Amino acid sequence: MAFWVILAVAAVLSAAVLAWFSPIRFRIRYSRSGQQDQLVIIVRALFGIVQFQSAIPSIIVKGFDILYQQKNKSTAAGLKTKDKRDTRRIGFRTIRRMAANYRMMLDSVRQFKTWFRSTMRKVECTRWRLDIGIGLGDAALTGVAAGLAWSLLGCAAAVTGQFVSLKAHPHGSVTPNYQGEELSIVWEADFRIRFGTVLASLVLLGRRTVRLAKFVRALQIGPSKPKHA
Repeated sequence: MAFWVILAVAAVLSAAVLAWFSPIRFRIRYSRSGQQDQLVIIVRALFGIVQFQSAIPSIIVKGFDILYQQKNKSTAAGLKTKDKRDTRRIGFRTIRRMAANYRMMLDSVRQFKTWFRSTMRKVECTRWRLDIGIGLGDAALTGVAAGLAWSLLGCAAAVTGQFVSLKAHPHGSVTPNYQGEELSIVWEADFRIRFGTVLASLVLLGRRTVRLAKFVRALQIGPSKPKHA
């Protein structure tokens, strides 16, 4: 009997150690072709046991608001949950609410910016690529725009390196279209962070939180649902 108890405890401890060092992987892909925008985010954790996918197949600019449809799908231990589809809106009110909630976070957590930067630096970028196709209908203007696009590509890679740890050399290309008008963008990136690192960061966040109720209210950040989807 004691043997089986020891074996069970050893199995639990081994699983806990493996889970602690297992990576959480994020894959992000944004593409724009013509007037079509698409954003896909895939998250895998605990060696693929837990998976989540969020897709935004269309983004519509309506006046000063941005409307988009969001499709979420998640699985755990091979069991698929119910897919969720929502239409969301981002406008001035959403931005003001996010800014107010961010100020609430700063007021609720000691040195929140320091904690956030420290946590983000533990995120590793293992793949980064940005491809841009551009054409303005005029060869000279297209050449100038292509040069600016190369500068934008370099700036985007540099900004990514300021927030996370780059473990892969950024790749990308700019393809000028001298024969017509075009704007196509494809950005793909893979990120990872250890599951144990996330738990340790959350524990540190909890220790720094001085106004718990206010912090919980600040977490209620998100675009609102439009009155007419």
